[in-house]
Amino acid sequence: MINFKGTNRQLLNLYRGLENVKDIKGSRFAVLVGKNMKDIKHILAPIEEAAVPTPAFQTVSIQMRDLVEAEDKDAMEQLEKDNEDLIEERKKQMDDVENMLESDVKLPLHPIREDQLPDEITGEQVEKILEIITDGND
Repeated sequence: MINFKGTNRQLLNLYRGLENVKDIKGSRFAVLVGKNMKDIKHILAPIEEAAVPTPAFQTVSIQMRDLVEAEDKDAMEQLEKDNEDLIEERKKQMDDVENMLESDVKLPLHPIREDQLPDEITGEQVEKILEIITDGND
């Protein structure tokens, strides 16, 4: 195991990197990717849940989208004015999520040795999961 130390945002970026390589063939590689994704998802789940907008905000958001498409600026302004509190609550919710993403986290992860990397993996894909790739001499 290797110890990941960083912020939840960095962990989220690592998770996205793992998502990008999860369909590449290689049995041992796939097992390690899957285990790491499961462990990371467990840590990130509360942040994901905290980011979900309320049903009331979702309704207003859909109404706003329709008004934007219709280019009805007066109605857009009125909708914003009528829902100021709801919009402020959403802004606070997103600020809280940002703070959660900046929090430090430590997590043991399964290393992927260089010799376990599939031939099909690209440099760009490797770059995004570099934090868990080892040369096997660690």
